[in-house]
Amino acid sequence: MSSKDPYTKDEDSRFTLRIDSELLEAIKIEAKKNKRSTGKQIEFIIEEWLTKNVSKE
Repeated sequence: MSSKDPYTKDEDSRFTLRIDSELLEAIKIEAKKNKRSTGKQIEFIIEEWLTKNVSKE
């Protein structure tokens, strides 16, 4: 764990995000369905998008 933040692993970074309330609520619902935290659901969505949309050159 990071010495600066006991809740954040060394390989992770903290990031503040402003997001539309309705969009966040939809993400929370999906997270609950998938048994993930809201933050992990957002991370999953971003990873899926990157996998599908970013070339690996």
